[in-house]
Amino acid sequence: MADAQANQRSAASRAELGGLIAIVVAMVLGVLVGLLYGRQMWLAGGGPARQIEMFQATMAQKAQRADALDRSDPAEARRLRGHIPLIDIRLAEMEQLQRQVDQQGVSSVAFAMWEVTKFCGDLFLQSLKLLVIPLIITSMMCGITSLGDIRRIGRMGVLTVVYYVSTTAVAVLIGMVLVQVIQPGKGADDTFAYVTESVQSQEDRTAIETLLDVFRGRPGEPDSGMIPSNLFAAASETNVLALIVFTMVFGGAVTTLGERGRVIVDFFDAANEAIMKIVHLVMWFAPIGIFGLVAFNIAERGGGAAFAAEIAKLGKYVATVSIGLTLHAIVLCFALWVLARRNPLRYVLGVARALVTALTTASSSATLPVTIECVEENNGVSKKAAGFVLPLGATINMDGTALYEAVAAIFIAQSINMPLSFGALLVIFLTATLAAIGAAGIPQAGLVTMVIVLTAVGLPVSGIGLILAIDWFLDRLRTTVNVLGDSIGAGVIDRYVE
Repeated sequence: MADAQANQRSAASRAELGGLIAIVVAMVLGVLVGLLYGRQMWLAGGGPARQIEMFQATMAQKAQRADALDRSDPAEARRLRGHIPLIDIRLAEMEQLQRQVDQQGVSSVAFAMWEVTKFCGDLFLQSLKLLVIPLIITSMMCGITSLGDIRRIGRMGVLTVVYYVSTTAVAVLIGMVLVQVIQPGKGADDTFAYVTESVQSQEDRTAIETLLDVFRGRPGEPDSGMIPSNLFAAASETNVLALIVFTMVFGGAVTTLGERGRVIVDFFDAANEAIMKIVHLVMWFAPIGIFGLVAFNIAERGGGAAFAAEIAKLGKYVATVSIGLTLHAIVLCFALWVLARRNPLRYVLGVARALVTALTTASSSATLPVTIECVEENNGVSKKAAGFVLPLGATINMDGTALYEAVAAIFIAQSINMPLSFGALLVIFLTATLAAIGAAGIPQAGLVTMVIVLTAVGLPVSGIGLILAIDWFLDRLRTTVNVLGDSIGAGVIDRYVE
């Protein structure tokens, strides 16, 4: 019996290693395809037309903001109007390129690559998103009901929240120190900065209003908030926080029913097992999906040359965020070693598939099925800890996002030569920590919650346009750190759960 179990574990380890290698190879191939053929794919996929629309929208936005500032800040109004001729030059270049494409046509091979990579990436991402809602409900129920006494649910909840808030605060502190030392905002160019509609819609809201919306929901939207008026609408909009709150209360109530609640516990146990088997099936498709996501994302931005130009323009900012995220990852591993007495290298290798998935999807919620699988099966974290801590972490634990928001806010202040007092830095520290907790586990959610940080210290929301060009890349890096923080949190809390 012991030999059979050892053989099964060995086979599982080989399969895990083989799957990880396949995913890494797929990611490398996706990068190569995006860098080498991204330009042709971008042309075939209508890239010039989208760029023309963006330049036109940017010019209109600059003119609108300049008109609004004519009386209050005429110098800034003149500066914004000075950007318009420069954008117009780039617009003319792009229109010329579009005419060439219209005359010469596009490569059928490049168009096929554009469509195929988009299809593979979308199918993989949608498959993961499909599992998020049922997995959160079943895993949370299993985690809560396995604790038995409802009082232990509160103890685990307090430990988890305290741990997550502490690591988020450390991440913000690391980011703030780095951005003050490196000073990436000095001399930043915002000529082509554009503020998206989702960010503009938050511009006139106060920080308190935005934070309260996390709890009560937005007026006229029954699917929003921690306690929505329509739970099914919340599920349809992937309002994970609402589902977690309801499932915690429901699971706690089930634990008080005694034998009558046994049928409910058994149902959710079986449902959770079934969902995890579907996760296994989806992961067989992971290498193809990850290849498509990586190749398409690089191609969508214009290929290797365009990506290199974005990096060069905001190199110090990218370096600051990247160094900060790396340092925080080291801090998290140290916390795992000290608090959980686990080997950090072995633990990180155990969740490597989840980290690669986070890197490609830029969504901690979409990565959640893979994270739970890796933490339970590879790192031996109990189902009660993983089922409770990981769904909660995918919602409130955004270490990478918090660090990024603090760095971005101070970067914007540096770019407009606005000195920040100690009090303003303290406000950034607090609001970045709280705003990250309220950020959704979806791509670029941090851009919207960053409005809280900027408005709290009187920085212009338009400054977000400075970092939009490179945000898609940094979004993947910070999501990877978010998922690493969730995974390590499960390992730490597991040690203190009986």
